Amino acid sequence: MRVIRTFVPNSLQNFNHLVVCEHSQATAAVDPYDAEHLLALAEEQGLRITDIWITHEHGDHIRHLEQLKAKTGARVRAPASCQGRFQADHWLQDCDELTLGQSTAQFWASPGHTPGHGVFYLSEPEPALICGDTLFNAGVGNTRSGNTDTLFHTIEQLRQRADPNTRIYPGHDYLPTNLAFTLSILPGHPAAETMKATSDQQTPDTRMTTTLADEAQINLFFRLDDDALAQALQDRGFNTETAQARFTALRQLRDTW
Repeated sequence: MRVIRTFVPNSLQNFNHLVVCEHSQATAAVDPYDAEHLLALAEEQGLRITDIWITHEHGDHIRHLEQLKAKTGARVRAPASCQGRFQADHWLQDCDELTLGQSTAQFWASPGHTPGHGVFYLSEPEPALICGDTLFNAGVGNTRSGNTDTLFHTIEQLRQRADPNTRIYPGHDYLPTNLAFTLSILPGHPAAETMKATSDQQTPDTRMTTTLADEAQINLFFRLDDDALAQALQDRGFNTETAQARFTALRQLRDTW
């Protein structure tokens, strides 16, 4: 499968994605914010949207769900835990397989940002994770509508499930802000400094994609065993006895940063 990422103008810094079966050109639109924007992109690429995949129920991820379905007749697939929030043709459970043309993807439940969040994992030709608001470049989702302890376990599970070379496709362009946060906690961090220098020269449309291996270098929520990070959190008065405590501390700091 091929992933086409698009930055949505006049949104909440949303990225939307088209997932394409290259054998059949069947195409899934993920978390439609702007139906016309996605339809124009699909037409430009010579594609027809046959499916709509939803990661979670927040308004900026289902904003134009009904409009896109009405214009395309696409099948809607979404986490079963979102039932009652909107209408779907297929409700998904953890590890369900999705068929798109002649290709397949997996749905993984990823609660934490919201109780009903899920992500989509593509294994071929190169691994990719369309992760909504669970995982961001250099960060993770907030838990104002969810639970921080749950998100901690979700992130740990995603890292175990997915290939380190997996490219991540989050729902928002938060990389510059998240790198600035990283450097506020660990000033001078070499990998974050290098990536920030590159990111500062990019626009949302040209923003780099990262792999899970990249995230292991620059994402503080992946570096919970880093002694320098533990010391930085301890200096700020946080409990640092466990990885989960350090995750919670980071999330609290990011929420108020």
